[in-house]
Amino acid sequence: MKKRSIQNELSEERTVLSNERTLLSYIQTSLATFAFAFFLFKFADGTSNYSYIGALSIILGIIFITIGLIQYKRRKALIKKFRNHIIEIE
Repeated sequence: MKKRSIQNELSEERTVLSNERTLLSYIQTSLATFAFAFFLFKFADGTSNYSYIGALSIILGIIFITIGLIQYKRRKALIKKFRNHIIEIE
């Protein structure tokens, strides 16, 4: 079995960290969407369209978190599969 190069090890770690940064980005976007929704709810008087936009923003925030988690899990599985494949080749 060959010894893995430090360059390959670091490359894999950068990929893992990039995947985690992407997930954090989705979470940050969804939290900003939630904050916007609560802002609209606070200043809306219940009968205006702002309440509907706020509700839509909450739904959009939930969608952002869901998409982010799904993509994170899929990429994590692909990274693990790729690592196992590389180890088998070496």
